[in-house]
Amino acid sequence: MPKKSKYRLEVLLRMKERAKRAAELALARAIKALEEEKEKLRKLEDKKKEIRMKREKARTEMREKVASGQSRIKESQFHLNYMLKLEDDEKAVDKEIEEQKEALATATDKLKRARRDYVDAATELNTMEKHKELWSKKERHALSALENKQMNELAGTVHQMNRLRANG
Repeated sequence: MPKKSKYRLEVLLRMKERAKRAAELALARAIKALEEEKEKLRKLEDKKKEIRMKREKARTEMREKVASGQSRIKESQFHLNYMLKLEDDEKAVDKEIEEQKEALATATDKLKRARRDYVDAATELNTMEKHKELWSKKERHALSALENKQMNELAGTVHQMNRLRANG
């Protein structure tokens, strides 16, 4: 019986499997990075809301003090400085939000690229696996044909030997 042949592209198949696993990991990392960027953006937006609420609260408190006549000039100056600082803080947070939106867009692009790479790697692996299946099927068919040929030859030889015995 002939020796079973080995799939000649087995090394390439293993490489494709490793590439698919690496693409899966890269995709998972890209998804995690995107989620982290979204979370950072959410925190910055919350921080901006908090600053706005502080400004409104401070404005309301000062209005009440001025209306009731309890406000002093020095307090008014402190209040104006505090309001200016809150305004500056809000502008700084706005700038951070814009930068974070850019980082989010970059993370989204990386995720798209990782997803495409994963799909490509999975497709290549599937193609290689199908090729191996077809090769295996072809090998089994060739082996079966060879075994049938050998069995026919053996049967022919046995038949001839039996005829020679019967005649002899």
